[in-house]
Amino acid sequence: MENFDLSVKCFDEFAEEYAQRFMNVESYSDSIDRFCNLIVINRPKILELGCGPGNITRLLKHRFPESDITAIDLAPKMIEIARKQLPEVNFRLMDVRYISTLQEKFDAVMCSFCLPFLSKDDAAKVIVDCSKKLNSGGVLYISTMEGDENKAGFESTSFSGNAKVYFNYHRQADLEAAFLKSEFEIVQIKSQDYLEPDGSLTTDMIFIGIKN
Repeated sequence: MENFDLSVKCFDEFAEEYAQRFMNVESYSDSIDRFCNLIVINRPKILELGCGPGNITRLLKHRFPESDITAIDLAPKMIEIARKQLPEVNFRLMDVRYISTLQEKFDAVMCSFCLPFLSKDDAAKVIVDCSKKLNSGGVLYISTMEGDENKAGFESTSFSGNAKVYFNYHRQADLEAAFLKSEFEIVQIKSQDYLEPDGSLTTDMIFIGIKN
């Protein structure tokens, strides 16, 4: 079983614990607000990648009540939790690496902390695919953890008990290059510290781009 699949299995097993631990995304509210403010359409079509239990989906639906949101995740229990709180949203069990197969196009793509579970090559491909799925002027939000590829490995989490999850790390320069190559104007690159349960600090990166 690949590292990606092992991580999906873990997220599915501990979906309830994850939802309780991470439903509050207030620490990222400034960047999420900026993303929303860049969406100039009243009834946008929004694609969310790695939606989990719907923690950010809920914010998007509140901000854009008449939006058409498609939210995807590969953990069935995450989708189940999300559907219970947001039955009006189109939740799909789907691998983010295959969004190129979607027929529709979107006005915005939200990808919050999906990249930590993707390799460098898969992350670059997702950014390319997002560009292809966005209408001109569409907005892309991506958040992940900063670090060199060789830092990748299995780590303990605050929600999965003794089970470990495989995390990938990404360099700012690599993501910036992927954004520019995919015809995005980068309007925000923000770094902020995240305090891990063991007291260590991880650096989160938040990219927001507009498709040219």
